[in-house]
Amino acid sequence: MTMNYRKKLLLYFIIAFIIYFALATVAQINKDKRYQTNLQRQKLNSYSELVDKYLSTTCDTVGALALLPDDVRLSVMDASGKVLFDNIVTLDKSPFPDHSDRPEINAARAYGTGSSIRKSNSTGIEYIYFARQTADNNFIRVAMPYVITLDDFLNINQVLLYLFILFFFILIFLLLYLTDKFGRVMKILNKFVDSVERGNVDYNSVKFPDTDSGEIGRKVINIYKQLKDSKLDVDCEKERNRLMKQELTNNVAHELKTPVSSIRGYVETILNTPNLPADKQQYFLERTYAQTLRLTDIINDVTMINKIEEAATLFNKEKINVGKVFDDAAAEFEPRLQSSAITIVNEISSDVFVSGNYTLIFAIFRNLIENSINYGGDNIYIHCSLINTDNTFDYFVFYDTGCGVDPKFLPIIFDRFVRVDEGRSRKTGGSGLGLSIVKHAVIFHGGSVSAKNRTNGGLEITFTLQKGFD
Repeated sequence: MTMNYRKKLLLYFIIAFIIYFALATVAQINKDKRYQTNLQRQKLNSYSELVDKYLSTTCDTVGALALLPDDVRLSVMDASGKVLFDNIVTLDKSPFPDHSDRPEINAARAYGTGSSIRKSNSTGIEYIYFARQTADNNFIRVAMPYVITLDDFLNINQVLLYLFILFFFILIFLLLYLTDKFGRVMKILNKFVDSVERGNVDYNSVKFPDTDSGEIGRKVINIYKQLKDSKLDVDCEKERNRLMKQELTNNVAHELKTPVSSIRGYVETILNTPNLPADKQQYFLERTYAQTLRLTDIINDVTMINKIEEAATLFNKEKINVGKVFDDAAAEFEPRLQSSAITIVNEISSDVFVSGNYTLIFAIFRNLIENSINYGGDNIYIHCSLINTDNTFDYFVFYDTGCGVDPKFLPIIFDRFVRVDEGRSRKTGGSGLGLSIVKHAVIFHGGSVSAKNRTNGGLEITFTLQKGFD
């Protein structure tokens, strides 16, 4: 395949060179022809001027021939164009027609001198004619056979021809050298493609020559490697997402199993016990209602996480007052805060704004507050403030003064369905997705989130929200 390419390239080059050489030769011949024509015209001009001077002092036309080379034809005509003398054709045997319409005569009549190249009607020979009008309005015309051969061109341009041939062979050598380099690159690429098709690519064995085509070959290999690595990354990401969805499905099924079983048990008890006291019926109905609320929380939280992960564009952004959103979230838990003697402190200034989605920022603060209420204990403080800001992010800290979290749970506290009690007790309620929602909502706003235990007790969560508005 490589040799065929080289043969074709050489063939095309030779054809192109021959065409170029032919065109250059034709152009040079035409140039040389014009040069020799002008040279003959200058000679004839000198001859006509010499004859004119000679005849101005004597009428010996025949004697004027001694001033001219043997191959020069001399004609003398009167003002009307009648031929008075011609050294080639005998006038009494072959009377000449009127020459007043000859191109060189017309030009001489108009400009004093004139020339033309044409075949003679009387001799059948192609001449270059030169005519001059004399002082008495007669015409002296001299002519030479117009013959310019290729031999003259070759004799004059032998050095140029040799240089041209030398240049041709130099180009052939360079072309063979370059095509050999390029051919090696093509051969390596062809071998690489075969190895790709067989599925046993060895990138370390692919070595290209240090040429421009070799550099292109290396870039092609690098691009393929990057694409392959990207495909592997995509496949790994797909597998990771598959496993995460599978885990989510299993966790959701596990989380739904308890409330569904409880609801079924309560309802079966009511249906199967016709004489059940009213207070017991009321108790079972209240427990059933509580479990339905738990089911609703789980479904809503799972829906929100999936929506953030897979349909984030559905959340519109607007200019959000962060401090006001925190107050709105705290107001939802006012009864529980009072019953647990929990004091909540909002130190976010009223002039702190971010470009975000109200629902998601509300979910951040709601789940953080609910987490502190569920796990922090009674008689604690919940505190939130802006600790730093720059041109891109606002930095927030949220903490409570409760019991904190077992350090072994800190690395996974933002994962789905993680509870800080190993027994996965449901006594505190919740779906187990609250802090996972916090993480996904923060990431949606271009930020990051982390958690740690405070030195004086309690859990501290820091997160950033990207500003992103004019």
